[in-house]
Amino acid sequence: MPRFVLTATLLLLFLLEGTVLQVLSPASWGLSWLTVPRFVLVGAILVAMLLGRREGLYYGMAFGFLQDVLYGQAIGVYALSMMVASYFAGLIVLLFQRSVGMLFVTTTLILFGHEWLLYSLFRLFSSAYLDVQWILKNQILPTVGVNVLFACLIYLPMVRLCEAVQNKREMPLD
Repeated sequence: MPRFVLTATLLLLFLLEGTVLQVLSPASWGLSWLTVPRFVLVGAILVAMLLGRREGLYYGMAFGFLQDVLYGQAIGVYALSMMVASYFAGLIVLLFQRSVGMLFVTTTLILFGHEWLLYSLFRLFSSAYLDVQWILKNQILPTVGVNVLFACLIYLPMVRLCEAVQNKREMPLD
């Protein structure tokens, strides 16, 4: 049951980032910078750091593919980027001692790497030129900032949910 709740929570975050939160974007207020809510990616990163890199890889791939099918321009771009981001988040946790500060620094770096990978992939296969400085200042940094703030908000509920999944997994079968 806890795994179902975890998956349903990530699905709810996916639905929120694609529907309700589009109204709250700074572009709708007339600001020049753009924020893209990547809440399901933040959830997958936290899952990878708390449950392991394989779990994060599976969630990142599944929700990335869902993102590609529903909102993407090409199949596989978001699946690849979210899968790689989640896997590396789980891998970094293996290398360092797990603390709250390390989790937020890792989340920030992984989100920045994800946005940079997306920019690179779309730049590679696009004929439209987008200035790197403009993209960095007006899209990547604001997006990373908003998503790190969201990671601060959902950190404790995700820890509790992942602990419930781990406790369920460690229970012996009768």
